[in-house]
Amino acid sequence: MNVLEVEGKTVDDAAKKALAELGIDDASKIKIEVVDEGKSGILGFGVSRQAKIRVYYSDSDADLVSSAKEVLINIINKMGIEVKIKDIIEGSNRIYIEMDSGQSGLIIGKQGKTLESLQFLVNLIVSNKTQSDKKIILDIESYREKREKALRRLSKDIAHKVIRTGKPWTLEPMNPFERRLIHLTLQNDSRVSTKSEGEGIYRKVKVSPSSRR
Repeated sequence: MNVLEVEGKTVDDAAKKALAELGIDDASKIKIEVVDEGKSGILGFGVSRQAKIRVYYSDSDADLVSSAKEVLINIINKMGIEVKIKDIIEGSNRIYIEMDSGQSGLIIGKQGKTLESLQFLVNLIVSNKTQSDKKIILDIESYREKREKALRRLSKDIAHKVIRTGKPWTLEPMNPFERRLIHLTLQNDSRVSTKSEGEGIYRKVKVSPSSRR
């Protein structure tokens, strides 16, 4: 457990400052001890005193979230792009960060490759800084959900084409998540089979007529 002391006009104000400084949205993840409730002057006169609280928090969540935000914003700012953190959702083994920007197309890149590269870089830097094995997922304008739906439609369209022509079809190179999505989408279609081919970033999914028919 780490400890942080924060002052504010009131206890609530100090608590909000602490959450913002730690990069934590959920107050239930910290424990607050009131050191001094503070004192305000009467009618603007007299001695006033700031409220002071002591905040107990876990390194893993607070450091990881704040580090991820800092690294992400620094990288994107160096790209000459302004971005805002729209939402952060923490899970047991991953942190989902939703961004907002007027230049979302530049962040996403062709077929999401810039977003994937950005996510890889943020995970690498944050993991080295915090020693955490939690995966950071970056998204903007719900791109990942839209991409997933598009890939599911593409999978079925390609499967129909393979069934109609009797010839195999190889899709464009994809990351591991997208290849797995293709496999899962078509795994219950006995008319086709799927197989990953190639190496590294050039690995693709090949859809072929199935011998199970």
